Amino acid sequence: MSENITHTAVTDDCTRLALHSPEICDAFKECLGEHLEIARLSGSTRGGDRSTASLLARFRDAWPNRTQGDMLPEKLAFVLGWLCHRAADRQMKPIFRATDAGDAAPPRDCSIHHDVFLFREIYAGGEREPYSPATAEIGMQSLPAAQALDVDQIEDLLRAILQRALIGLHTFIPDRDDVEGWMERLFAMRQRFYIDIRYYAEVFANPDADKMKRFIHDVNFYDGADAIIRLARSLQHGSADETIDLAEAVEGAASQSQYAQALRKGHLYIQAASDYFERRLDEETLRNRLDIGKPGG
Repeated sequence: MSENITHTAVTDDCTRLALHSPEICDAFKECLGEHLEIARLSGSTRGGDRSTASLLARFRDAWPNRTQGDMLPEKLAFVLGWLCHRAADRQMKPIFRATDAGDAAPPRDCSIHHDVFLFREIYAGGEREPYSPATAEIGMQSLPAAQALDVDQIEDLLRAILQRALIGLHTFIPDRDDVEGWMERLFAMRQRFYIDIRYYAEVFANPDADKMKRFIHDVNFYDGADAIIRLARSLQHGSADETIDLAEAVEGAASQSQYAQALRKGHLYIQAASDYFERRLDEETLRNRLDIGKPGG
């Protein structure tokens, strides 16, 4: 999906803030600290808003009796990544629609520019994990294998392998009374590869000044001076900026850059989930604080 880098960045930064916060429960810190890759995976996975509350309830009840084989920490990390995805969507999708008005379908030019900006700003053009500099290269030319293989053909092959793997994860029971309808539903639900990776590489290599102004600067997408962003960057680089109070930074982010507001939403969602996990609020209040069922995003 598009916005993968933006979702990953929000998940990474919300994880940093959660691990830094004295208000987040130990269970969440354990899950995020040990299973960030799983949180990243769900951070770019759609549909989590439909089941986060019910899953949190199940995992909360099961947590005291967890065993090594039940993978409960991994499952909980997945749910927390979903909360970060939801925070990013609710903040950014209205921006995509407003700036790319008339664009029929995603991925929108705006979301691609957001991804490329964060790839450069937060991940140093792929020098910082989980990315590689080749991620945004035309033809991935810095990789030795790119000199020996046809990159376009390999990309097509890997897409086919991934599609087959995704189908293999599901059980499809044919509807023998409506075979054509069953086939139509199968085709409608298959993963479509609609993102032009080459365009990402072009935007990274040759940014358009007008589009940068329109998609980044005019909407105040990212401001490195925002306290919550400065705190996240200091944590990324190894030590918290002790001059920044997290609670004050979260409060101030409500009127700051779009990315700061996304971090604020993600942190507040994780805080609400933590309070619920420690039985300090009921499910109705949790759903309200997670904006479940509310318009937007």
